[in-house]
Amino acid sequence: MITDPPPSSPRSKKQFDASDALSSISLPPAALLQSASQSLAAALATAEITEVQRAGDALLLLLSNFYGIPPPSLKILGSRPHQSYENGGSWELFGDYNLETQRIRAWMRTAVLGKVTSHRGLLNTLLHELCHHLDCVQLGFADTPHTRGFYARVDALYHLALATPSEKRKPLVWIRMGRGYRIDWKKLR
Repeated sequence: MITDPPPSSPRSKKQFDASDALSSISLPPAALLQSASQSLAAALATAEITEVQRAGDALLLLLSNFYGIPPPSLKILGSRPHQSYENGGSWELFGDYNLETQRIRAWMRTAVLGKVTSHRGLLNTLLHELCHHLDCVQLGFADTPHTRGFYARVDALYHLALATPSEKRKPLVWIRMGRGYRIDWKKLR
């Protein structure tokens, strides 16, 4: 995970700093979120797009109701978009959020082999995109940057949904790089 660099305009920078400083989020009842997460896992096991769509919609509705906001629309799609580069690098899109339409798109199959993605992968994608929706709808941000605070909010929801024991959770550790940050995976393992 890599943060976005801080924007140059004062208004955008103020919003960026507010997002970066907001490292916690109110959490819904654990049992409800964990049940929705388990339903998503069961839907993925069927490999049926309609089942995954239904479970994803239910997860987003549960969280939207908890946060008192209208739910984003969701479109579950097949294989992820993928692009390879001459230098050996590659890029995949797991999901995205459209600020204007308030729509989340998430892909349920891997890019190269077309296998059904892992439960944890899709869960993280849905929670990540929902946090973009929360930034815009609940917090009133005009944009929704990837800040350390943004990733901390996603991480809190993700570990609650997976019922990660508190003694096994480690806070995110960041390394400065250029104008942004990246996760220090060595310190999280």
